[in-house]
Amino acid sequence: MPHVVTRRRFVAAGAGALLATLHPPAWLGAQASSDTAGPGRIGPRWLPSGALLHGLPRLLELATVPGLALATVDGGRIWSRGFGRAGDAGQDSVSNDTVFEAASLGKPLFAYAVLRLVDRRLLDLDRPLWRYLEFPDGDNPRMRKVTPRHVLSHTTGLPNWRQAPGPLEPSGEPGRAFSYSGEAIFCLQRVVEAVTRRPFARFMREEVLDPLGMRESSYVWRPGFEGRMAEGHDADGKPLEVFAAIGRRTAAIADDWKKPLEEWRYEDAARAVPLVNPAWPTLPIYMVPNAAASLFTTASDYVRFLARVVARGSEPGLELSEASRRAMTTPAVTLNRALSWGLGWGLQR
Repeated sequence: MPHVVTRRRFVAAGAGALLATLHPPAWLGAQASSDTAGPGRIGPRWLPSGALLHGLPRLLELATVPGLALATVDGGRIWSRGFGRAGDAGQDSVSNDTVFEAASLGKPLFAYAVLRLVDRRLLDLDRPLWRYLEFPDGDNPRMRKVTPRHVLSHTTGLPNWRQAPGPLEPSGEPGRAFSYSGEAIFCLQRVVEAVTRRPFARFMREEVLDPLGMRESSYVWRPGFEGRMAEGHDADGKPLEVFAAIGRRTAAIADDWKKPLEEWRYEDAARAVPLVNPAWPTLPIYMVPNAAASLFTTASDYVRFLARVVARGSEPGLELSEASRRAMTTPAVTLNRALSWGLGWGLQR
């Protein structure tokens, strides 16, 4: 294959299509009107035009992307549709029921959950993580200063992921510079488990997924996902599963332990790593559930989150305070003229 799409590019294409609902570039042929149209709007009106829908199959072919799930929010209206194939092996078409390894799209969902805990005064954005939970491999002055605000704005100074065992230590003073970090998100996940006294996957289902009606989404593998997964690819164009493969193996381990995956805490996830693959070190990058990486979802499910939270359509009890909403949408750190980061979100202008 002269042109292939990697798993990261495949996921990024889906994520880009999904998240482009907020500020679509002109070349997409979007139908946009004033940002002030309608009460409480935070962006332009956006629905895919007929020209875009007609041209999408050709764009997918040119980009060597087998399939795409596209979802948009237009005020209170949700639109979603699948295009192309879910994978190379079969002829199953992408649909609203196609499940994706959504990877980092789990981070904004987690950020929303964290900010709800802040609104309920169970977490303080500026209280160091160390005050909630001690990290034995992070006993150093910089790590003791890392706060939830640093984590959600990716300014902890921690690496994206440690690849080998070693100290958990920021490379610079927390809060000074952008440093995208799944490892930091996982640290905050452990704090959330400690504060709420609930295993992470169950906490997310009870606090976010179920209330938002995201019935096809989970941070752990479900047998019902089988046969509905979109197929990613490696750099050689070969089919590749990441957390789906880990998910099946951990599900089997959970059966052996007679402890459902949704009830796993950090200690269970750590204990399972060498059972999934003896060659792996016991590090967060290999652990599930994982707030930074292990979300499974559909485009039609994820757009419910955008419609309820981003477009201010939340029902009572699901909305964020104005202070938390401002924290999500106000730049905490600037990367360049086009991109900054709020709490949990990349903000693109």
